[in-house]
Amino acid sequence: MCITGKWKIGILMIVMVLACETANAQHWRRHCHYNYRPDRVVTVVVRPEVTSHVSNRFNQKERFAMAVAYLETHDFLTIKQYANMTQLSKASAEAELDAFAMDKKKSIQLVIRGKKKVYIKKG
Repeated sequence: MCITGKWKIGILMIVMVLACETANAQHWRRHCHYNYRPDRVVTVVVRPEVTSHVSNRFNQKERFAMAVAYLETHDFLTIKQYANMTQLSKASAEAELDAFAMDKKKSIQLVIRGKKKVYIKKG
């Protein structure tokens, strides 16, 4: 009977040590990633209050006409090619081409080839 009591106390001690080590390890990780150095100067960068919008020289109808004209002579149009043609950002070019493809009246269709989105002429 005495041996069982010693075993229980030993197991309890091991569990407590492991629990404490885990708690200390988590506590250490939570506070060590700040890398605080008092000799470093911290500079706060703030966004400018006035942002200037650079207007594109083509309107949406002209850009759509450019895309259709490109598709007359080529098999497909990529987002990067359209962005270069229209001088839009890739995100804007993708959004605009997606809008063209979603419109049933427009003659551009979205096709996925592998991991790439390409746009082809309907029909």
